[in-house]
Amino acid sequence: MNLQDQYYRRLFSSPLMVRALFAGILPPGLRDLVDLGTLEPLPTDYVSDRRRQRQGDRLWRVRRRDGQMLYLIIMLEHQSATDRMISVRVMGYCALMYEDLAMRRLLGPSGRLPIILPIVLYSGARRWREPRQVSELMDSAPPELMPYQPQMRYLLLDEGALADAGVLPADNLVSALFHLEHSRSIEETAQLLHTVLRLTDCAQGQELRRVFGAWARHVLLPRAAPATAALPDTEDLQEITLMMAAHPHDWGHKWRQEGRQEGEALLLARQLTRKFGPLSEDVQQRIRQAGTLQLEAWSINLLDAETLEAVFSGTD
Repeated sequence: MNLQDQYYRRLFSSPLMVRALFAGILPPGLRDLVDLGTLEPLPTDYVSDRRRQRQGDRLWRVRRRDGQMLYLIIMLEHQSATDRMISVRVMGYCALMYEDLAMRRLLGPSGRLPIILPIVLYSGARRWREPRQVSELMDSAPPELMPYQPQMRYLLLDEGALADAGVLPADNLVSALFHLEHSRSIEETAQLLHTVLRLTDCAQGQELRRVFGAWARHVLLPRAAPATAALPDTEDLQEITLMMAAHPHDWGHKWRQEGRQEGEALLLARQLTRKFGPLSEDVQQRIRQAGTLQLEAWSINLLDAETLEAVFSGTD
């Protein structure tokens, strides 16, 4: 389990974070189904040795308003490359959980299996384009075989896509985390950390604030600040936020540079789509991987180009 996974696991060990998911990130209908006052982490004796192999994932349960229990599996995906087979992993993980519940005689009086909501959190820079259910990975089947094929589906939360779409609610801890993962300026980052400070200013939020501070110091800032920057010698979130606000010029250069390049790539992609229609994945990847000078050259070509090929002609 890498450093990012370790801190995400700790972040989503807090009921404040899971409640924040329901409060504005998950589809509204899911929030209406549950009583968040009954939210609790899954006891450790529910977890078998087989499932402990995925230590980055979190297990929760919450009572539905109809009295039944809903189990949440929060799976963490932080690698830069997306995982085509994750729906198969989700299916296997859910099956193991059902076996554990049955072995421990924890299925309830009816003996029926409880409902599970598998959530995949993805924080990578590239947008998630992989199939979201097992059936989409399989060969086509004749109607006679379709009833016997698995249909397991997961709920994807692509953090970057949600942040770019502007649909994340304000004053929400999970929103702040998603925006921090894809922040494009030192000023925005300082403002978001200040929001986390404010939202964790309660007795229940003290441990979560400490985890946010450690994550900011050991994950967020090292990957964004230039190599010559003097990173804060503290994990205290308030101290880190104050230092960023007071000395943004000391270690904001790389943020501004990368944020500008990412913004130029996004703008060019939108302009090309508007003029020539939807872009292929190859074209989108080419734009994402281009440098600033290359993006500027393509933007100039776009002014007179009558075809998409003409935009890229003679500029490589």
